[in-house]
Formats: sequence, C-alpha cells, structure tokens
Amino acid sequence: LLPFGREVVTLDNADDTLTLVFNILWILLCGWEIFLTHLILALVMAITIIGIPFAAQHIKLAPLALLPFGRDLR
Repeated sequence: LLPFGREVVTLDNADDTLTLVFNILWILLCGWEIFLTHLILALVMAITIIGIPFAAQHIKLAPLALLPFGRDLR
C-alpha cells in the first residue's frame, strides 16, 4: 500500500516449480490486465509534473503485478 521508499526484490525461493506454476496461472487469469493497468496509469500520470513520482511507482509495481510469486516489496 505504500510503495514510496521501497523496491521489488526477488525472494530466495523464486526458482521453485510451484512458484513458476503459480506465476503462469496468474499471468493467464488476471496478471496481464493488472500489468497493463499499471502501464496505462503510468502514462496518464506522467503527463503532469505532480504525477511523475506516481508514474514512477506504477512502473516499479508493474513487474510485481505481472509475476507476483517469488517477489516482495522491501
């Protein structure tokens, strides 16, 4: 909920088979929609000077929305 000052890190168990299966299911079911939403919102927010930091956060959260299993915000 608070992405400012945090970064997306890959966890130690990111190479598990179960993580791969869950990521594939996530992409097929709803992950690509959330990913595209983050990209579109980043483009819209980058139009104004005030929205540029929020656009940067959307760009940072887009990969996490696409492949959430095996990653975390720290």
